Amino acid sequence: GILRGHQQKSSLKHQRGQHNDWKAVLSLYLCYLIGLHCLASLLVGGNSNEYKNVMIQTMLPNVAFVDQDQSGSVPGPSMGLHWYFFVQIFDRFRSYFTIFVSGVPAMFVIPLTIRLHRYPSVLAAAFQLLWAVFRPTTTIHTLTLGLLLAMLNPRTIARMRNASLISLFAVPVPILLFITFHRMWLVTGNGNPNYIFFQCFAYGLFVSTITLDFISATVKRDKVLRMVEKGDTIVKQDDDEKVEDVPESNGKPFEMDGNGAESNGDMNKSSEEPEEEEQPKEQPNVVFL
Repeated sequence: GILRGHQQKSSLKHQRGQHNDWKAVLSLYLCYLIGLHCLASLLVGGNSNEYKNVMIQTMLPNVAFVDQDQSGSVPGPSMGLHWYFFVQIFDRFRSYFTIFVSGVPAMFVIPLTIRLHRYPSVLAAAFQLLWAVFRPTTTIHTLTLGLLLAMLNPRTIARMRNASLISLFAVPVPILLFITFHRMWLVTGNGNPNYIFFQCFAYGLFVSTITLDFISATVKRDKVLRMVEKGDTIVKQDDDEKVEDVPESNGKPFEMDGNGAESNGDMNKSSEEPEEEEQPKEQPNVVFL
């Protein structure tokens, strides 16, 4: 009894420690972020105004379409679709389009955080994959980081469908065609922006499929865990499966004859004897976590 109580107390402490992990992770992240910004400020001379200008030139193009200089130039073609729409719209609507595109990714933060707050690693991967879809200047590095974060959740990946696997193997095709058509349009002059647009559309479709399936698989996993906590489901693990022993008689195992009766040498059990029919019992759902 004393040992069992000690084990229960240790398990409760372990669970409380798991719930407080996000505080330690957030503290470390803020410390590293502030430290890296201080180091970057020292590398550019320690002047706050110069560091502000550097941050504007390097970070704002990743969030929205801004002028690199006073000539009115905007970032060139990328793997996203925003550059194409930005070029096609009228000049008077570009400010509205910039604000709208920059605010779309923020719409998913609160709903996903409320639904998946128990899985911080899943949230990080989901946000990065969504950023790979809605980032104005999309790059392959954004998608690569999102896939690496998703690999930290193998139980979620195990619940993903075949469509995600097909999309994952299909992503390199529009990437290679994008590089080819980019050269044809801007270097040789044999192409046009519509060629690149369709490759960006296919790339966004494949990444969106992977992202939605990843979030859907996480929701299914969370639903199963909630059912287990309520006691509506039994968890079946491979390590707990035991092989039943074969009954023996006189040192020889029983065998099944053609009629389904057990035999041991000359001893046979007649199959004509009526057997009591067992009533089926209701069993709870059995799942693998």
